[in-house]
Amino acid sequence: MNRPLQKAIAFGIGCSLCLWAEQAALSSTAHDYIEPMWQTAKVLREFKGVKLGLKPEQVHAALGQPENNNDASEDYKLTGEDTMTVRYENGEVKAIQLAFMEAKNAPAWRDVVGDAEVVELANGAKTARKVLAEEKFWVAIYQNKEGTITRITISR
Repeated sequence: MNRPLQKAIAFGIGCSLCLWAEQAALSSTAHDYIEPMWQTAKVLREFKGVKLGLKPEQVHAALGQPENNNDASEDYKLTGEDTMTVRYENGEVKAIQLAFMEAKNAPAWRDVVGDAEVVELANGAKTARKVLAEEKFWVAIYQNKEGTITRITISR
């Protein structure tokens, strides 16, 4: 075999080994980092210990007795004029609705909907929604044009 052909074959084998090693490293890295990020997507899943699927007794243990209630929902007063409505279906929390009348009390958008796209509506209000299909729930946030009212919903 002539010398240039031997060098080309050796170079090709070396490149193949490097690509294989890089692929193995990336495969391991992707499994270690990407999957856990998916599992822990930064969105609001609960508020003050209340999350989807809880029984009314568990909600009462976390928040105390509601200000108002009926068969399908309970209303709680938070800070100032801020409120929380817990909606039930089949004896479990199906939705959590938060209304913040003071912007300083509302959680940051990124903490609520993560990287979801924020859309500005024609009336100047903003909204965003993040669906987590794997976990079978969604979370949405809305803020009026003036920024004085923020509403958050966590629901199935």
